[in-house]
Amino acid sequence: MDKFHDWGKRHVQFTAAKNADQAELEAIRYGSCNLEAGINDDRTAGAMDDYDVPDPKGVAAWAETDAQYDTATGAISEEVIRRASILGNKYPFELDGNKIVYEQSLSLAYEFCLAVSEAPSLSAGELKRLPIAFERLARDIVKCYLGPGAAAYRTGWPRDSLEPRPLRFKALVKKLNLLTGEWHWQPSLGLPDDPSSALVRDMGLDFVVWRPMPDGRKGQLFLLGQCACGKGWTDKYHDVDLTKLGDWVRPLSVAPPLRVFTVPFHIPNDADFWEVNERAGLTFDRTRIVLLAEKDENRDSVAHGAKDPFSELIRLVIPGFEVAARVG
Repeated sequence: MDKFHDWGKRHVQFTAAKNADQAELEAIRYGSCNLEAGINDDRTAGAMDDYDVPDPKGVAAWAETDAQYDTATGAISEEVIRRASILGNKYPFELDGNKIVYEQSLSLAYEFCLAVSEAPSLSAGELKRLPIAFERLARDIVKCYLGPGAAAYRTGWPRDSLEPRPLRFKALVKKLNLLTGEWHWQPSLGLPDDPSSALVRDMGLDFVVWRPMPDGRKGQLFLLGQCACGKGWTDKYHDVDLTKLGDWVRPLSVAPPLRVFTVPFHIPNDADFWEVNERAGLTFDRTRIVLLAEKDENRDSVAHGAKDPFSELIRLVIPGFEVAARVG
């Protein structure tokens, strides 16, 4: 496929993805909703001009507005169909004409990622739990991706009260050395031996996943994970910088590690998805996270690793959310 085949569609597709998220959120709240619910924010913000309509000259303002609404709703429908085509029966929604109907997923990973994507804040009050929980989920999903025998450790800042880890970066690296036999602490000349947390927190590193070799020797596959939950996720591509890590950890690993980038959003544009993988590393968006979380062999380990129940975290964004009773 031509890398730039879909490049010109990126703006419309990302807007449609955001609006589809809003429609899905309303469908979870009420069981179903019309697709138009996804463009309510655009109406309020006066952003309907983003939707081009054919040759509006000589068309009454009300007719142009109606055409814009139709275009916007059609774009949401296309995005919902795209998600369903990739996720299949793992997509917890069904399109019924102009209506989207919610059917709760087994793992709740989709609903949780959606809640993180649509949270009004990720730094206020109880909502601060969401990015930490997403880092746990991303760590466990990447571990599942590597398969049986893989190991993982959350390294992100702030520390997790449910999974305590060393406060200072030196102690964190020492912990990874103990777990893996690699990751040797050796700051470059002139750098402090034990920098304070104010100076060095996590170096953009939110989790480390690795797969030990059966012979026990050094030279393992390491995946270094960055989680980007906020709306400015496109500014996070280079937060995991192997050169900067090498200023403190030498050698980090015998075999060069692989960067991994995780987001709770759908990345709807193929050209953009290609670019994110090139610039930020192997990328797991909501689609890939859910497909792995919903596998029968992964679901229990993902739920166990969550620590915070997904249902409780979802309620921080969707008050009243309850886990549906399962039949059979």
